[in-house]
Amino acid sequence: MAGPLGRLLAQKPIGGASQPPAPGHPRRGQIVRATVACLAALVGLLGVLRQPPVIGTLLEPLELAIMDWHAKVRGHLPPPPNITIVGIDEPSLTQIGRWPWPRTRTAELIARLSEGGARVIYLDILFNEPDQNSSLTLARTLAERYRQLGLPRAGGRAEAFARTLEEALTDADTDQILAEVMAESGRVVLPYTFVFPPQSAPPLDDDARRRLNRSEVNTFVDEEAMKAIGVLTPVPASGVLLPLPRLHDAARASGHTNVVPDRDGAVRRTHLVMDFKGRYYPSVMLETARLALGVPRTGVRRTAEQRLRIGTRDVLTDEKGVLQLVYYGPGGTFQHLSAVDVLTSPTPPPVEGHAVLVGFTALAFDVRATPFDPVMPGVEMHATALGNFLEGRGLLHRVDMIFAEMVAVLLLAASMPLTLPRLGGVRGSILAVALALSVVAAGHLAFRWGAVVALLPPLAALAIGHVGTVTYQMLTEQRERRWIKRAFQQYVPPEVVDTVAENPAALAFGGERRLMTVMFSDIRSYTTFAERHPPEEVVAVLHDYLTAMVEVVFRHRGTLDKFIGDAIMALFGAPLADPEHALNACRAALEMSRTLERLNAEWQAAGRETLSAGIGISTGDMVVGNLGSSQRFTYTVTGDHVNLAARLEGLTKEHATRHNIIISAGTYAAVRERVTARPLGTVTVKGKLQAVEIYELIDVVAPAAPEAHP
Repeated sequence: MAGPLGRLLAQKPIGGASQPPAPGHPRRGQIVRATVACLAALVGLLGVLRQPPVIGTLLEPLELAIMDWHAKVRGHLPPPPNITIVGIDEPSLTQIGRWPWPRTRTAELIARLSEGGARVIYLDILFNEPDQNSSLTLARTLAERYRQLGLPRAGGRAEAFARTLEEALTDADTDQILAEVMAESGRVVLPYTFVFPPQSAPPLDDDARRRLNRSEVNTFVDEEAMKAIGVLTPVPASGVLLPLPRLHDAARASGHTNVVPDRDGAVRRTHLVMDFKGRYYPSVMLETARLALGVPRTGVRRTAEQRLRIGTRDVLTDEKGVLQLVYYGPGGTFQHLSAVDVLTSPTPPPVEGHAVLVGFTALAFDVRATPFDPVMPGVEMHATALGNFLEGRGLLHRVDMIFAEMVAVLLLAASMPLTLPRLGGVRGSILAVALALSVVAAGHLAFRWGAVVALLPPLAALAIGHVGTVTYQMLTEQRERRWIKRAFQQYVPPEVVDTVAENPAALAFGGERRLMTVMFSDIRSYTTFAERHPPEEVVAVLHDYLTAMVEVVFRHRGTLDKFIGDAIMALFGAPLADPEHALNACRAALEMSRTLERLNAEWQAAGRETLSAGIGISTGDMVVGNLGSSQRFTYTVTGDHVNLAARLEGLTKEHATRHNIIISAGTYAAVRERVTARPLGTVTVKGKLQAVEIYELIDVVAPAAPEAHP
């Protein structure tokens, strides 16, 4: 090394011992980088193995969110065309009546679907209590009174009356009617539900145990599978709620309908079997799929490869018989028919050869959270499981991917400590980002192929390796800088050395002057409305109103500046330039007025109070940009025309206008050829010394067609 610094480094202390190595010595760096790589690998492997268990507890919510992201990025999948959902939806409840319906309605539904050629009909309804109706109660009361009076011995007319009572009892016994229709159809599947501690269920009598054991699948695990993977270990239940005996006996098959959500409440998996008192019982969708495929119960097996085999189709499961669901999309993805349409249509429903699921699609009833939809009807979750069975879909459980995850962790943990010293900080960081994106892409491709790969452990190993190596390099460079500075200070003035390091420039903020339009919208008498209604209703109404209004603003190239309580402040012409900012603001205001009229009609039909809102618009020069204090600033606009727009909104309470919209003279001048407006005169608004002209905005007119020239 030449120069005074080289001579300094070549010096030896008294005693002839060599100079201690400077910071960043290669041997020390190799040791530190190897330590960082080992630490990164250790953290990643612990994440893969979920040890200690608290690591799995911390990782699970994040990995579930990543799995949902995979599903959303993948997008919708075409559902099986031979699955149809018959929804008990809002129109059905409106026309037929509120739930519960008479069992005769369900019987009619089964008869219509059977007439349409449905291959199997699943009723997502737990018929565990008798149907209660006034006709049956009256007939039973008369029959009991008939017996108390001793009329059976009277003969003659009393005997004829007894036959009339028997006919009335038969006609009123809707459970028996439903059972007869189910038996005649021969294709109905009913659900039952298991109960888990600490809940309890009524004890089973011999008849209930007989009916339950009709659906057991103790032949589910064959000897080959038991030797390879051990005995199946499904979730054990403590009790069971069964359908009514005659309905259960009339059904073609039955299965459990239990759903075990993940910790965040979303349903991403289904238990194919449940353990009850040492016996295995199938899920209702497993039975539905079996019947849809025409497979006998003995044709449902669990193979040594931890797959569920239904006839010739294989579905991936884990050691507890759990299927990771592959969702096809949000609610409404499957083919739907309304129950009222099925009942009232003059022609049979188009369900020839279909597996039909009858259940609630009205959101006030059975809903589940899923990766695509926080309020998906439960029957659509069942349809997803059925579709997975029929198509042989399912996600390979991550236990089967542990080896691949461990290899990825080891490679990524060593990548940054090995490459950063050669590439440098900037290129090394680019490589780290590229590797991270590659890991995410590989995980997404694996998801598309049907495997769940944990991304967090390998990404954590990469991050620790990168951050640890960069941190060591930064510390080493700082130590070297200080060491060099002390060395150079022996030969050059300290002021010269101090100029080597410079501080970054302070973060600056400010705005620019721009011609643009600002809009204010405010609900009339909102305080009074809030006083008359519960807070929950006020919040719900305000949510619906603001959501609809903001959608209109966005549709017309506006920017939401802020909510001020129930008021909306919107910008037009910033941050992106818009030559028609004033016209777009007028269009948005008129659509907001029409949208509020539509909302009021819906609220009025529902028996709720309506709202009224005023809108003020002003156009002119304003300052827009990052404005605020040194501690905190935000993107907004300020200027005289901002205040004017707010004042114009207030003036809508004093002037009778068609749409409650008042615009300034500046706005009118910018759009006068494209709007219909009525002058309202000049007013002196609060905070301004000079009077201003204001106009009522009535409508936006289409541009005139160009004249034809010969």
